[in-house]
Amino acid sequence: MKENEKKLLEAALKAMGNAHVLWGCKVGAAALAEDGEIYGGCNIESWVSGLGVCAERCAINHAVLHANRRIMKMAIVIYANSQGEPRPCGSCLQYMHDFAENPDIRIIMAKAEK
Repeated sequence: MKENEKKLLEAALKAMGNAHVLWGCKVGAAALAEDGEIYGGCNIESWVSGLGVCAERCAINHAVLHANRRIMKMAIVIYANSQGEPRPCGSCLQYMHDFAENPDIRIIMAKAEK
């Protein structure tokens, strides 16, 4: 694993600690921008359908807020005891594609111990 990928996973793990979860599991994500900066994001749930945001989109929005619109890589992390796998939903895959430097964007997915 490349050094920037380790940093990306570390940023996603740190961001996961800020997740606002009402019923699901905590998710952390990180986006590596074209200039080498890493932007974290977490899932933010709401009781109102459609108001929440996935961690991946939160990380990309964080990058865009700082004028970085070209994403090179993404990392997604959930806790190991969470059900399922840390896979992006269809909306997040589209969002990543919209901001990806390369249509074959690398997505690193991992489970972390608490």
